Amino acid sequence: MHWDEKLDEVPSLKGKTASRRFVSLRSNVLEWLAPYRDSHGPVCPPSLYKRLVADRMAAGIKKWPVNAARHSFASYHLAHFRDPRELALEMGHTRSEVTFRHYRELVKPAEAERFWRIVPAIGVEPKIAVVA
Repeated sequence: MHWDEKLDEVPSLKGKTASRRFVSLRSNVLEWLAPYRDSHGPVCPPSLYKRLVADRMAAGIKKWPVNAARHSFASYHLAHFRDPRELALEMGHTRSEVTFRHYRELVKPAEAERFWRIVPAIGVEPKIAVVA
């Protein structure tokens, strides 16, 4: 995490496209990550997958595609920031045409604006502890 530059590095071994890249940290993301700024190491507990499944079931979500979070990020990003070239860089795509073709007009601009304003509740302590 490169706080001062507002960037997060996606190492090649972790990224879907197997290419090292940087992702811009928008202001709402920085708010979510602020409690962990001085921490080091993974922030996800070993039981994260089980917790996510339990949360989805509790919310009544029965089907969750493998790349749902990645595709949601791309769709909302393109609808709000309207720059397929920048998004292609962050997604690790080699051509912005791929990004434009797959994520264009899936989200309305007003929905995207609301998405990028989602922030943690004020005064609520984070529920995920840093794993040592």
